[in-house]
Amino acid sequence: MDDYGNVNWHDDRATVHFERWIDAAIEAVWDAISTDAGLEAWLAPAKVSLSGDGEVNLDFGEEGLAGGAIIDLVPGQVLEYNWGFPGEPDSILRIELEAHEGGTTLRLNHRLLPADQAVGYGAGWHAHIDQLVEVVTGAEVSDWNERFTALLPHYQGAA
Repeated sequence: MDDYGNVNWHDDRATVHFERWIDAAIEAVWDAISTDAGLEAWLAPAKVSLSGDGEVNLDFGEEGLAGGAIIDLVPGQVLEYNWGFPGEPDSILRIELEAHEGGTTLRLNHRLLPADQAVGYGAGWHAHIDQLVEVVTGAEVSDWNERFTALLPHYQGAA
């Protein structure tokens, strides 16, 4: 799992981008990114409402609540929402899925991140996406903290 993401800085903000091939059907990946149970399996306990004025809210425990209003939704393909996180300006998380024979391409873009947090978000999303892949492929789910710690030097070196 060496599918490193890219971190790009724009003045005081940054964007983290990942593109990952997943050996699983798009329906399984969509379920993992758009349902309460799916998100809890790899990211955090969640409350998702895809209808009406939809929202995605994630509970990171002592770290705080993240998420917000859905901006763009194409069921089965695109989920974009405000990412409010305590102590940080709002940013935007966009996940796009594309079905292919034998699997799915996942594209994750987290933009308008505080520039000083981008390295941590790069390593953090990388570790979480690894867990997402493990969940939807039926592999044993790795320890997020261990994976984050192992990945952080790469993202620090990219800064």
